[in-house]
Amino acid sequence: MDSAHAAKPLFSNGFDLANIAVSSDILSNSWAAISELQSQIDQSPPSSETVKIQEFQHPGYKVIAFVTPPAATSYLQEEGDLVPSSSSEAAVFKFLCPKDNPPFSINKAAISLFNSLQDRLSPLKTQVATSSKSIPHIITGDRLGGSIASLFTLCLLRTLDSATKKPSVLHHIRFAPHWGRLFLLSTAEQRLYGPFGTFLLCSESGGACFEAPESIIELLTRMSLERNGSTADSQIFNYKSAIECLEGRLTCKNRPAFSVPDADSFKAGITAQVAAIGLAQIQPQNMDIDALWRKIVMPEQDILKQKNPTIDPAKALNKMKVYLAYFEWYKNKCEDDDRRPGYYDSFKTKMATYDHEVVKFKTELEIYWQSVVEEAEKRPQFEGAPMRIRWLFAGTNYRRMVEPLHIAEYYKWGKRSYISQGRSKHFKLLEQWLDEHQKQPKNSVPNDSKMKKIMFSVTEDSCFWAHVEEARISCRLLNNGGSNSAEIENLVKFEKYVMGLLRNYAVSRDIFLESSSYMQWWREYEDILGKQVMGASHNSELACFMKDGDYHLFSNGLNLANLAVSSDILCNSWAAIPELQSQIDPNHRSPLSSETVKIHEFEHKEYKIIAFVTHTGF
Repeated sequence: MDSAHAAKPLFSNGFDLANIAVSSDILSNSWAAISELQSQIDQSPPSSETVKIQEFQHPGYKVIAFVTPPAATSYLQEEGDLVPSSSSEAAVFKFLCPKDNPPFSINKAAISLFNSLQDRLSPLKTQVATSSKSIPHIITGDRLGGSIASLFTLCLLRTLDSATKKPSVLHHIRFAPHWGRLFLLSTAEQRLYGPFGTFLLCSESGGACFEAPESIIELLTRMSLERNGSTADSQIFNYKSAIECLEGRLTCKNRPAFSVPDADSFKAGITAQVAAIGLAQIQPQNMDIDALWRKIVMPEQDILKQKNPTIDPAKALNKMKVYLAYFEWYKNKCEDDDRRPGYYDSFKTKMATYDHEVVKFKTELEIYWQSVVEEAEKRPQFEGAPMRIRWLFAGTNYRRMVEPLHIAEYYKWGKRSYISQGRSKHFKLLEQWLDEHQKQPKNSVPNDSKMKKIMFSVTEDSCFWAHVEEARISCRLLNNGGSNSAEIENLVKFEKYVMGLLRNYAVSRDIFLESSSYMQWWREYEDILGKQVMGASHNSELACFMKDGDYHLFSNGLNLANLAVSSDILCNSWAAIPELQSQIDPNHRSPLSSETVKIHEFEHKEYKIIAFVTHTGF
């Protein structure tokens, strides 16, 4: 393979992450906070009254520590039942369970204690959400307090993720008593996906960080088996000594040297990290290489690739916008000649060369947006925020421009019921997420004016042509079989649907091209009306609109009307006129004179308005 196109080698950074965690003093300061609170608690059973929560100020960041009595450890084991995420007790964490992902469970003791602390945690969450915009926060805890710290951090991340301004950084450190050589360091800056966190595993010979849930579970299982086989009390571990040991090794630059020859640099790095954390049964000379690769190396490699995608998401989105620009050219090309049917019907028949050329762009866009929507579904479902606004706007543009071509292909082969039976899931979700976005209070979301401006040339409802095709099928059935109440009801609903779109200027001019499917439906429907199949007294608003030829004026002025209204030009122009009118004397002796004509220039962000106003009598 050409070296210029060869994949870049991957390197494990587990040692470097461990050094950063130690050298930053975050670990030592977090443990110091926990130790101070431990000295203040008694041996009472865990309850909302015995939990110690305190904030500690440090240069550059704050530490918030959660500590429970030592008895909480046995209490945690006794109350070891699991509470499913679907239960009312865990309702606040349902956002962590996307629709296609399996549900999860939370330890009963942890969630019960967490819920009992809401009177204290709710104001704390508001305080941290506000102050984290200017200073980093470290959330830490020991024993059951570590579980409370974890749950509090998850709730806090949900609040921060939906805020308009992201925090500078938020860390969570949990000291877990069940694995004597474990520190849990969970970091989150922008996104949170399912199992998350960076585990710093320590031994007398050193420490290393791991991030993949699968590899962490495998390593913790091996560590637990080894520790349970020793004579030491599994609940006693001197974290202070462990931290000091790590700091001493860092100061002396005493990195453990584990020579693991391997042509694969990433595999060699992970193997060295596994050896460094002191697991005797998987030292390099004793390792099951296949198990090491499958259970530890591959999951860590997958995590690294997810964090460093080969294609920049922003660049990929911009590339899709270029493809969509070709669709806009294609649509305009089909509408240049009023005798042609428009891009929906043109693609359906594929009579021209460019009808076939657009297929490759349609395929690329479909593959991209299906993957984007699938990835968004996997994330915790924050209300009204399944994907970033930039992607939501671009996805809406894509859906409205491209879905009509999916509908064209669907009905070309004589199928029915596209919306209920043939519509792709990613189209449904893009529409659902847009609806949820638009239902949010205006003061918590960006102004929707941009969304109103981006779609001048396409019909707002991307399923419009599916409704047209179903209406045409109903017309054919009525013509062939006489009166049918179901088909008549469908046509009445379709009339109301179209009229609603027309009132809102939510359709593009191509639907009124003489050869379009909509105009073909109208001629078929007009024939049915003439036969009085719909009833002798049927006279709908849409039928009057079409018979009077009003659609000609509508189609000619639609784009200009949308442009004028959405640009605020009409609003700003009229605002300038009353201001000048108020300056004219209504009782002036000579209404028509140069003195009564007001001329003034008004400055706006992107343009100027020059207004001329005369006496109200003229």
